[in-house]
Amino acid sequence: MADESPGYLSIVIMAFNEGATIRRQAMDSLNFLDRHVPGGSGEVIIVDDGSADDTGRIADELALSDARVRVVHHGTNRGMGAAIASGYGAASCRFVTQLPGDAQVHPETLARFLPLLESHDLVLSEYEKRGDGPLRAFITWGYQTTALLLLKNRCAFTGTMVFRRSLIEGMPIRSRTFMANVEVPLRMLRAGVAPGMVTISCVARQAGRSKVLSVRRILRVILEMMALRRELVLS
Repeated sequence: MADESPGYLSIVIMAFNEGATIRRQAMDSLNFLDRHVPGGSGEVIIVDDGSADDTGRIADELALSDARVRVVHHGTNRGMGAAIASGYGAASCRFVTQLPGDAQVHPETLARFLPLLESHDLVLSEYEKRGDGPLRAFITWGYQTTALLLLKNRCAFTGTMVFRRSLIEGMPIRSRTFMANVEVPLRMLRAGVAPGMVTISCVARQAGRSKVLSVRRILRVILEMMALRRELVLS
């Protein structure tokens, strides 16, 4: 597949009130490009999703210090799905990936994906073991069970994926929660893209708290899953 994109890998980092970790995650991402991508060819796109702390200021400082860093600011918190859509829309390299601003997935993890890109336009991942405790494990079980019932897929893949940027050209991303990380690969799979698969690890959150563990967000995820079912499964 021909691709004239100037860089090799766009790393999108979504951040909402991640001032304690965003600098390290961005710097580690730049170091990853230097170590694993020929000529350090790539970019780091930080999406500041309406943070109330110093996330945006730190991101702007990083952009001033390295031309490979670009920042997208949301004036208000619009949700993970909107941050993903903004980051993917801003990406300019041949391949695109994403990392969380909380540093629970280290950029070095992306080294597992690179060899598969020689033969796949999409590489998905599953966690070896997330280790966030019994509550998170129960919620994950409930989510995967519901996904299997509604979407005919357990959707056990994580948000950490790498795909050819041309696959999302013109693709709508309607979800505004982490369901965007389900919607995007499901749309690709429905279009006939055959994915590669890797396993990855996740470390404990170093600062702050999860933004997804609330009844309100869980209900919103279920509603978005039902909307996705109507569009992708029943259509």
